[in-house]
Amino acid sequence: MMRRVLRTWAEDAAAFAVELARIDPWWGSETFELAGGRVVLCGRGMYVNRAMAVGLEGPLTSAGLDQIERRSAAVGVPAAVEVTPASDPSVSSQLVDRGYRPDGTTTALRRSLDEIDGVPDGSIVIRPANAELLTTWQATSALGWGHQDPRARRTSDVFAQVAAVIDGDGLILASDAGDGRPIGCASLTVRDGVATLGGMSTVPTERRRGVQAELIRYRLQSARSQGCELVTTTAATGGASERNLIRHGFEPWFTITTLVRAGDDG
Repeated sequence: MMRRVLRTWAEDAAAFAVELARIDPWWGSETFELAGGRVVLCGRGMYVNRAMAVGLEGPLTSAGLDQIERRSAAVGVPAAVEVTPASDPSVSSQLVDRGYRPDGTTTALRRSLDEIDGVPDGSIVIRPANAELLTTWQATSALGWGHQDPRARRTSDVFAQVAAVIDGDGLILASDAGDGRPIGCASLTVRDGVATLGGMSTVPTERRRGVQAELIRYRLQSARSQGCELVTTTAATGGASERNLIRHGFEPWFTITTLVRAGDDG
């Protein structure tokens, strides 16, 4: 199951890179298959620039690592590779020997869809935002994450444009039931029976009223209605998001370590 999920995440990210290249070629996005996984290079400043699910069936080759490094340099990002408990044991040592160093960890979490606790909060309305509400989703996400400088805002807005195509109705907006003002947003990606919860944000003035709980509940129900077997997500290890997800029934599953080649600055 771990290998299946890792490959699903890699294919999700690859689909994003392909659509990003179509919508906005400025980023120089590209993706290619390697060692059973995917190298996904969305571009400098974008959220995914690394090899994912590679080395699940055996060691990486020197030629494969050469390819990662060469293509990463062409896109203008550091060469980076994810390592997980499912990776061949030799992969970490291969990377270290080649000058890669750990650059942070995330925790993969999973949740069963057998039970979805609680009842909907009538003060919050949640709707798909991939059509006429897209610009509202973009503004809400930027406000919630604090993406106010031009570069961060451009990245956030383009991400939403692509997600609106890739995720469809999985791009969702939370609004106040009373006056309709936007108060939060999130995304859900479904592929091959695996549902993946993307990042969610809440407008600062609306925090501590249960917005994130509603965004999680809505996506769990959506995943179940689409016949998913499992809901997954990731969060920074030991951070507030991880603790919040655990409170909502997710369990830590495994750790993902990203190794980046020392000296690469994109």
